[in-house]
Amino acid sequence: MDYTEIKFDVRDDGIATMTLNRPDKLNSFTRKMFDEWKDVVARCVFEDNIRVLVVTGEGRAFSSGVDLAALGSDKLKQPAFRFYYRQAHQAFDDMETAEIPIIAAVNGLCYGGGVELALSCDIVLSSDMATYCLVENQLGAIPASGACNRMIHHVGLSKTKELIITADPINAPEARRIGLVSQVYKHGEFMDRVYAYAERLLKNSPFAMGMAKHVVNMCVNADMHTGRDIERLAQSALCMSEDHKEGMAAFFEKRDPVFKGE
Repeated sequence: MDYTEIKFDVRDDGIATMTLNRPDKLNSFTRKMFDEWKDVVARCVFEDNIRVLVVTGEGRAFSSGVDLAALGSDKLKQPAFRFYYRQAHQAFDDMETAEIPIIAAVNGLCYGGGVELALSCDIVLSSDMATYCLVENQLGAIPASGACNRMIHHVGLSKTKELIITADPINAPEARRIGLVSQVYKHGEFMDRVYAYAERLLKNSPFAMGMAKHVVNMCVNADMHTGRDIERLAQSALCMSEDHKEGMAAFFEKRDPVFKGE
């Protein structure tokens, strides 16, 4: 697929970067962009040389969410509107379920669906210049691409309601304080710090990281007994893997492991 609204790059060490590339539109989402990023996520899963995906935005924004003008939401009939959101949900869900670590590198303005994109990633790293806002209530709508659900697991029920109902923006330090983002870095060194963070993940087993992500996602809504069953099944699969054998051998031989994701 030829990408026009996304830039995609893979480094020799296996760190891939997906950059939303509509800076003149604050990297707002279109149906074409959804198609492109679904293709990128699929490539990251199927191409064995890719170990980590970083998602960021070109220019001064991470993303402002849906491109309302391009969507023409005021002219869409309800079936078309629902179809569009189903397409959006699939794109976000692909990010959440892909068995590869995905880092949101929030480089600037992060509004509406931009927040929902960050929430669908596994780790959120933020520039200290970034701002976050679920602005939809000011437009007579709600954040409908997963924020009402995913946000609760990050910041809790009460804070989720506050952020959605007030539609107030918050800065990066506040986003970290409430648990929306994991780390905040100075803007001038932001992407260098992001890639340094991503490089730390390269020392871990790709198979184990993907399985850990999958298990945690499954356990979010599971009861304790079901969660333990999920953990046991995953652990039994991992302990039969080549990566586990290599990890154990490296541990006892006091050397760095060489994982193959098998």
